[in-house]
Amino acid sequence: MKKYKVGTKKIWNYVDVWVLVCVGILSAIGVYSIFSITYNWEDYSTFNKHLTYVFWGWVLMLSTTFVSERWIRSMSFPFYFFTIILLLLVFFFGVEINGTKGWFRFAGFSVQPAEFSKLAVLLASGSLLSIEGISVNNVRGLGLLSVIFSIPVILMIFQPDFGTSLVVVGVFWGILYWAGFNLTVLILLLAIPILTLFYLKGWVEFLFALILFVVGLLYVNKFKIIPVFVSIALVVGISLASKDIINHLSPHQQTRIQAFIDPSFEPEKGGYNLIQSLLAVGSGGIFGKGVLSGTQTQLRYVYAQSSDFVFSVPAEEFGFFGAVFIILVFTVLIIRLIKIGLQTTSPFFKYIVLGYATLLLIHFVQNIGMVIGLLPVMGIPLPFLSSGGSFFVVNSFLVGIALNAYRRSQRKQ
Repeated sequence: MKKYKVGTKKIWNYVDVWVLVCVGILSAIGVYSIFSITYNWEDYSTFNKHLTYVFWGWVLMLSTTFVSERWIRSMSFPFYFFTIILLLLVFFFGVEINGTKGWFRFAGFSVQPAEFSKLAVLLASGSLLSIEGISVNNVRGLGLLSVIFSIPVILMIFQPDFGTSLVVVGVFWGILYWAGFNLTVLILLLAIPILTLFYLKGWVEFLFALILFVVGLLYVNKFKIIPVFVSIALVVGISLASKDIINHLSPHQQTRIQAFIDPSFEPEKGGYNLIQSLLAVGSGGIFGKGVLSGTQTQLRYVYAQSSDFVFSVPAEEFGFFGAVFIILVFTVLIIRLIKIGLQTTSPFFKYIVLGYATLLLIHFVQNIGMVIGLLPVMGIPLPFLSSGGSFFVVNSFLVGIALNAYRRSQRKQ
C-alpha cells in the first residue's frame, strides 16, 4: 500500500513558472532595448531610471504573491478613490507633456495617475463583482460597474489622454465578457471602433472587416436576421459619420489619425515617427542588424522610442525572428493569465486576473500594431519593455496578484 506524504510540496509547486519566465524575458528585453537606445549617448538617465523601475517592480511583484486576499480586497476601493483624487489634482498641479496634462513630476521622476487608474478599476470591479447578488446582467450591477469605469475615463478625456481612456474602456468590455454579459452587444461595441478604423483606411479593408463582423453576429445570434441587420446598420452609420467626428478632435489627434491613414502625410511632422518606425522594423529583415547595430535606434531617428516605439528596437536588431519571439512570449503570458483566472476559486482574483489579461492584450496589440502601421499612433506603452515607472509598477502588482491567485489555487488542491 502506497504512503502519501502531506505538506511536502516545494515552494516552486505554488508558483506559476511560465508567468515568471515570460515576465522575466520581457523585462530583460526591455532593459536591453533601453540600453541600446542610450548606448551611443552620454545621457544614461533613462536607462538608470528604467533599471530602478524594474528592480522595485519585481520586488513589488514577488511581495504581492504572498499578500493575503483579504488585505488586497480591503484596499481596493480606498485605492480607487485615491486614484480619482490624483486624476483631479493633476489638472491643477500636473505637468503637460505632448499636449496632455497628466503627470506629476518631482525629484527627477514622473508619476502618471492615468496608469494607476487601470489598476484601480480592476481592483474595484473585482471587489464589486465578488459581492453576492451583484451581476452585470442586472441593472444594479451593470450600473455600478459602469460608474467605476466612467469616472476615470471622463477625467482622462479632459486631460486629454484618449489613448489611456480607450484602454480602460476596452478593459470594461473585457470584464463584461468574462462576467457573462450579452455577447451580441459586446461584439457590437467592439466592432464600432475596429470597423471605423478600417473605414478610414479604405473601402476594401472596411468591407473585408464588415464581412467578418456579419459572420460572427450571425453565428452568435443563431442566424436571426433582425438583430444582425440592426447591428450592421448601427455600425455602418457610425463608421460613415467618423470623418465628421474626427473634425471635432484636437489638431494633435487629427494629425495622428491622418498619419495612420497615409504614413506619407507630413513626413517631417505628423507622419515622421511612423515612417521612421516602419524603416526600423523593415530594415531588420529576417535576422536583424545585430546587437547594438540598429541604425534607426543608434542615430535616434525614432522619437519616443524608449516608450511608445520600443518594439522597433528588437525588431531592427534581431529582425523578424526577434519580433516573432516577443509576440510568442506575450501570447504565452496572456494564455497563462486567462488559465489562472478561470481556475481560481476566488471571484475577486478571477475578475482582476482576467481583466489584466484583457489589459495586456489591448496594450500588446495596440502598441505593436501602431509600430508597424496597422493601427493609429497612441501613447500606449508595451508592457515590461517600455520605459516609464507608473505602468511598470502597475503591471508588476497585477502579475503579483495573478501569482497569488495561482498559489492560492495550488494550496487548496
